Amino acid sequence: MSNTKTKILDLAESLTQERGFNGFSYLDLAAEIGVKHASIHYHFKSKADLALALVERLREQHSSAFEAFDHGLETPQQRLQAVIEFFQRYAQEKKFCMCGMMSAELQSVSPEVRRQLIGYFKDFQHWITKQFIAMKKEDAQNRALSFVSALEGSLLLARLEDDPAIIASGLHSFVSD
Repeated sequence: MSNTKTKILDLAESLTQERGFNGFSYLDLAAEIGVKHASIHYHFKSKADLALALVERLREQHSSAFEAFDHGLETPQQRLQAVIEFFQRYAQEKKFCMCGMMSAELQSVSPEVRRQLIGYFKDFQHWITKQFIAMKKEDAQNRALSFVSALEGSLLLARLEDDPAIIASGLHSFVSD
């Protein structure tokens, strides 16, 4: 991937996490990166193409991170705690989960981006379900849904109240339970 394309994706992800996907334009990207507006269009013909690339990239990154947790951490409780800390960094940086932010703006994303967002959250819930199964918890699938819902909700509250500790507090019972 070209350096400019990577810079565009990095900046677009950061701006989406801070402002929402509809909170910036190609002109904003070009000005901050220091390239011509046409350069953004060269890499991403439309903002829908940019959104799709962002979600696909984040799905890959998070999948790799969760795989690393599987291989590097011994217990499902440790893996769930690692996920909490992983997302807590967003709040510490005054950002939000990019896929959560894009889901909140669902009316303005393409059907393909919507499918990718659904896929992201299904993959995430599936991985969390595996952790609850390993913990021998009943109704692991619903627990996973509750975990992801609590995570996204606590991210909102942590951002609103500027208190990243809300995330750990909101999800503590899933790990200690």
